Order: sequence, then structure tokens, then C-alpha cells
Amino acid sequence: MTSDTPNSKVFPELETARLILREITLNDSAWYMKQFNKPEIIAGSGHAGPKDLQAAREEMDRYIMGLFRKGLGFRWGLTLKARKGLIGSCGFYSWRKQEPSQAYIGYDLDPAYWNQGLMKEALSEIIRFGFEKMALDHIQCTIMPRNARSIALIERLGFKRTGIVREQKDETGKLTDEIVFTLKKTEWSTSNKS
Repeated sequence: MTSDTPNSKVFPELETARLILREITLNDSAWYMKQFNKPEIIAGSGHAGPKDLQAAREEMDRYIMGLFRKGLGFRWGLTLKARKGLIGSCGFYSWRKQEPSQAYIGYDLDPAYWNQGLMKEALSEIIRFGFEKMALDHIQCTIMPRNARSIALIERLGFKRTGIVREQKDETGKLTDEIVFTLKKTEWSTSNKS
């Protein structure tokens, strides 16, 4: 069994042309707090960031490290090969292993690195991992209609609109709908496999 198989106890590190996708640890809690309190990240996710470092550590344990520990998914930290330090994250959660197997995908990127194709590069790699290593039949994500940038990205990756999740609370407590997008393994194009 290699270290990139989901059944391994070793978190799988992935690599693209410009990025290293690595495990996020508690050593990254200062980054997590700063990242998830950026106005652009809050607006895109619809969730307020942690109030302090302790809250950041608790969220990281619940939403990042706990996913892997409990076998519910993976969340990678994104670093540029040319420099150290995280610039974003992406991964799978709510991994259902019984057929048809599926997981949800989520992602964030420091706005200083937008418009460079970095998230498309990272997501292409984890989608490959999802279909080839996690044996997913389909991948889903939910995006608020106001997040046009994220919608455009996910559609470029081949995801199709498949539904609406009604009246989810956003960071202000306001009810808003979310669009559901799905990518089936059978629709995964060869252009996205590279």
C-alpha cells in the first residue's frame, strides 16, 4: 500500500506543476485564523472566521485534521513550490464510501493569488485523486449564487448544476440558497485528468 492511498495512515501529499498539496497541522493555526477572517473568504464561504487562535485550532481539528483521522475526507494545504507558507486549501468532506460513492469538495485561496489558475490546478489534481484513489462515483459542491468566481471555476472543471439547497444561513444570519454542482466520474473529461 502506497502513501497516496486513502486507507493509509500517512496523509497523502500531492504535487502539481506549481504547487505542493500537503497536510495541514496545528502549526498552521495562525494561517488558518488569518485566512478564514479575510473578507473575501467570508463572503465566498458564507461563514464567519474563528474569533481567536483557540477557536481556530478547534475548527481545524473538526473540519480539517478530524476529516482524515475519522476517514471522512482530506483537506490539503496549498503551498507554492517557489515559496513556503500556505496560500489556500482544498479537499473533500462528507465522504460516503458505499455505492454510489461520493464526497463534497471545498476550497479557498488567498485573494493575493487569484486570477493565476492556481486553484484550477489544485482542484484538477484532487479531483483526479478522488476518482482514482478514493474510488468516488461523483463529486459535489455547493456554492452561493453571489460567488460568480467560484461558479465559473467549478464549471470550467466540468461540474454541472444539479440542484438547489434552500435557505442556508450565511455569515450574517440571512437565509440564502446554494447551488449544487456535481461531477460524475463517467463525465470526467480527459482534459481534466492532466
